[in-house]
Parts: sequence; structure tokens; C-alpha cells
Amino acid sequence: MNTYLVGTLWLVGVSITTLAVVVVLRRWRRDSRPLVDISVLSAVFSLAGMLFAIVAAFVFIDVWSKAAEARDATYSEAQAVQLVAWSANGMPAPERAEMLGLTRDYLREVVEQEWPRQAAMGVDENAQGWRLVQRMHEVAARNVEQAEDAPAAVESLLQARQERLAQADARIGEATWFALLVGAVLAALPIFFFPFDRALPQLALTATVASMITLLLFTIQQIERPFAHGRVPATAYEETLTRISRP
Repeated sequence: MNTYLVGTLWLVGVSITTLAVVVVLRRWRRDSRPLVDISVLSAVFSLAGMLFAIVAAFVFIDVWSKAAEARDATYSEAQAVQLVAWSANGMPAPERAEMLGLTRDYLREVVEQEWPRQAAMGVDENAQGWRLVQRMHEVAARNVEQAEDAPAAVESLLQARQERLAQADARIGEATWFALLVGAVLAALPIFFFPFDRALPQLALTATVASMITLLLFTIQQIERPFAHGRVPATAYEETLTRISRP
């Protein structure tokens, strides 16, 4: 489903829910007298909102920075593939052709097969990419005398691939989500008990606060995984593929 549509549905749903709660509370408390002292209520509202904002800001910065780390990981992996291709220069012609073919197949596998799965927030641990790396290792092992740096190049590719897949499956954790969700409820709760003489200002203010909190949580959920929703493109692999010429 489209991200904009999902976000809009969440905002509308939360707004309607909060408005319904406000209406119920106003009917229950028709005299509009505050349940607690207004100065205490304001202090609690400010403190809860500030603490939630601090926690949410740290989480947001963390998940946002992961996209930059993931982008760097893609260039490291693509560079490792390039090094594997260069390491084949000292091999006999048939072995060199096989190694170059494997590097091209690997890049195509990443771009055409693995990237859509990552964008859909799924990681295939038994992907064809692992088998291609294994075949590169076998070719490098057979030609270690002609290309001494080939095994090390394949090893660097293996490490870069593992790093990228680890980042693709990274999440902020259930404990963090628990803190965010509970913090959001506690931050918004005091606003329901402010005494408003008129219903319209209270409805508008409550819906605004609830919508902003929902928008922040929805944004964090959408960017939680750096490769989801196409945040990190496969540009590094595509550029490397164009540089690896056929033997």
C-alpha cells in the first residue's frame, strides 16, 4: 500500500479516536471544572512532552543516520566486487573469464533480486548471492599462485556482504518501541484534562497534538530499516557493473 495513503489513514484514525475521547470526556464533565490544579496540569504536560520529545529525537537521529551507514556499506561492497574482478587479471584466460562472469552475475543478482526484497523489508539468507561468492572463492583458491590477492579480495567481499545484510535487517528493538508508544500516550494524556469552555478549541488542539505524535512515530517506523522503501538505491552496484568489461 502507498506510504502516503497509509500515513494519512493513521493520522485520520488517530484524530477521530482522540476527538471521540474528548467528546466523551466533555459530556462526562459538563461543569468544565478542572480535575487538578491547572498549573500542575500544565507542568505535567510540559514535562511529559519534553521527555517524550527527547527520547523520540534520539531514536529518530539514530534511525536516520543508519541510512548513511547503509549507503557507505553498498559502496564498500561494490568496491570489493571491483577488487575481485581486478584480482583475476593474473589468471589464465578461462579462469579470468569465469571470475569476471561471476562478478557480473553477482552485481545483477544484488540489483535485480536482492534489492527489491530489501525494499520490501525482507532478507533472503539463502540467496543466490551467497552461492556466487562461494564460486568466486573456489576460483580464487584454484589460482592462488597466479593471483595471490584473489582470496583476500573475495574475503573482503564476503565481509562487506555480511555487513550490508546485517544492516538490512536492523531494527530499533521492541524495548525502544515500547518506550516510544507508552511515552506518546503519557505525553498526550494531560491535554484531555485541560478545562476548555468551548469544545472547538479543545478538539482542534487535541487532534493537532495527537496527529503530530502519530506522524513522528509513523516516520520512525517507515525509516526504521535503512533499505526499506528505496531509501538507499543500488547505484554503487550499477556503476560497478558498467566498469567491469567483458574479457
